[in-house]
Amino acid sequence: MHLVTGGLGFIGNELVRQLKRDHEVVVLDNRNRVAPRIEDIADVPVHEVDLTDHKRVRQIIGELKPEVVYHLAAIHFIPECNGDPERTLRINVEATQGVLTSCAQAGVKHVLVASSGAVYADSPAALSEEAKIAPVDIYGWTKWFTEELCQWHALDNNLPITILRLFNNVGPRETNAHIIPEIVQQLRQGDVLTLGNTQPRRDYIQTCDTAEAIRRLAPLIPDGARTVNIAGGFDASVDELITLMGELLGRSLTKVTDPKRFRKADKLVQVADISRLK
Repeated sequence: MHLVTGGLGFIGNELVRQLKRDHEVVVLDNRNRVAPRIEDIADVPVHEVDLTDHKRVRQIIGELKPEVVYHLAAIHFIPECNGDPERTLRINVEATQGVLTSCAQAGVKHVLVASSGAVYADSPAALSEEAKIAPVDIYGWTKWFTEELCQWHALDNNLPITILRLFNNVGPRETNAHIIPEIVQQLRQGDVLTLGNTQPRRDYIQTCDTAEAIRRLAPLIPDGARTVNIAGGFDASVDELITLMGELLGRSLTKVTDPKRFRKADKLVQVADISRLK
């Protein structure tokens, strides 16, 4: 059996969709942000649970005894994280502690935990897993804390863990107003786009590719903890994306910069070295 926390979310639903082809799958999810149009995975059992309820999580994982656990549940929409940092810490860090403890007690063979490229420092060079760590916001810090918990559990409980440093995911069934869904929504209204900072370069990857990478890493059980970048290995600026969309649509687009949409802290370049993933 394979268990996915956050299995109804943006990336989780696609991972569940792929896993169910070959495995028995169970989902743990609080239904806070359920992806749309997921009727095709309605046959997968869902345990509705608050992952900060450690007793309940321990009970479910203990009863199910999954072989592999994919811990994807988290708050990852930056405005939501910044708006309630205490809740972000509880969900992203404290809940992870409970999940990892439960997995160790249940004898789970491999835990794959979602972290983020947000833990890295700003760098014009491609970021390998050994690159400098320097988060700039509460989301990045919670993911770094999560990784440290993984390292501790791997040492203290002999729990095999793969830390997945996910970069910018795009695709269908989005659950938050990230930049590409925001642009698409504005394009439905007209040719004028009102946006914040469009210069940052990011490494974008399609959710189905992310799910496939995670799925293919599952049988490769590490000795202790290992870290793997999950990304496309190339970057683009938001300005370049706007140009591409205009070309695809055959429309002349105009960009209006709104300073109110700028983040307090942002990185100019984030692109992954995916040699280890390959």
